[in-house]
Amino acid sequence: MKGFGYGFAELGINCVEIFLRLHLLVFYTQEVGLNSSLAGLALGLAIFWDALIDPMIGYYSDRVRFKRGERYSFLPWGLVFLCVSIMGLLNPPPMESMTTKFLYLLGFSLLVNTAYTCLSVPYSALVGDLAEDSRERSKLIGWRLAFGNLGAIFGIAVPGYFLIARESKPYAQTAWMIVLLLCVGTLVSWYTALRYNRPARQGLAQSKFSLFQPLKNRSFMPLLSAYFVANIGLTFNSSVALYFYREALEFSEKEITAVLLLFLLSFTIAIPGWLFLVKYVPKRRALMWGVFVLGMVSSFIYPMLPPEQVGWALLWASGVGGVLVGSAVLLESLLTDIVKAEEDRTGREELGLYFGVWKMIGKISRGVALAVTGQILTWALTEQSEVTHFRLGLAFGPLVGSLFILAVLLLWKLSNGRSAVK
Repeated sequence: MKGFGYGFAELGINCVEIFLRLHLLVFYTQEVGLNSSLAGLALGLAIFWDALIDPMIGYYSDRVRFKRGERYSFLPWGLVFLCVSIMGLLNPPPMESMTTKFLYLLGFSLLVNTAYTCLSVPYSALVGDLAEDSRERSKLIGWRLAFGNLGAIFGIAVPGYFLIARESKPYAQTAWMIVLLLCVGTLVSWYTALRYNRPARQGLAQSKFSLFQPLKNRSFMPLLSAYFVANIGLTFNSSVALYFYREALEFSEKEITAVLLLFLLSFTIAIPGWLFLVKYVPKRRALMWGVFVLGMVSSFIYPMLPPEQVGWALLWASGVGGVLVGSAVLLESLLTDIVKAEEDRTGREELGLYFGVWKMIGKISRGVALAVTGQILTWALTEQSEVTHFRLGLAFGPLVGSLFILAVLLLWKLSNGRSAVK
């Protein structure tokens, strides 16, 4: 099955991202002994570099597609590069000086982020090479998101297993498991691309690299702006979630795990439902309603959730919230529709460049959200439990919800603007 084969690589790719987000800072500060400020600086520089090279890698994959008629050759090379980089990052040699530890983390973080981009950006753009029809592209993206959710579960569970088992080198063993997932998933998707790749369309030209070219697209900019704002909300939501459930709702670790896993399950199950809905409702309208209801639920329901009542959180945060977040499958589907329409208009191969800009903006928005999160938590966490509950409820509820509603207003501009997609 084309969708299964294409989406399978996201299992390892998202596992890597989730694991590094949750554990890399902890590993280098607690296990390697690097000063936390230096570790944060190294990781921040690596993310900044990662955002910068996204459009360049995407543009270069367009060039390869234009010259050879394929883009899938990035997958095996990116896989080898990423696997070697991860093994180096998670198996540091003994080091004494703080400067050496900082330079080691910075160097391998740059390598890992570069390798990750070389694999993930061309892989995302492959969706346009495997399917011409908008509905089929949506299904491929749905499969990718579903495997991405499964990868998130592995990114949480695999290191957790080795840490609970008190293995001597839990992060080194985690590296081997991640590499195995990456290899299996990427090779399956590579084989699928070999089998189903459509040759580049005749008559398309290769444009010069320009970061600003996609920003001139009047259909792309409202969607990109909505994604920037919504991703700030999602990043802030995920960053504050543990504090909200632990400090405000007073859940146990098992209850928090149940809420998070049910959310991922609901998210995954909802994806086919959203794809079915767009057979009868325009994508933009379905996406707008999904994000709007998510914003309203976040604004009014979360602050009212009672402490120590996990059932209500499972219903609203995991059940309803997961279903509504499933509408995210329509974001990238709209993106590919807009780019394909632009390619028809200009006669240029640009899908990789657009995906590079898309991922760059996603990383910038994540950085903005993380910078603000620290300040919000400083304000919200107090010694008075009632005040903490109220402030975390405001942060997790109306603040996040207002960002989602703002994203809907930006999508409304797309809906009413000159667009070649429905």
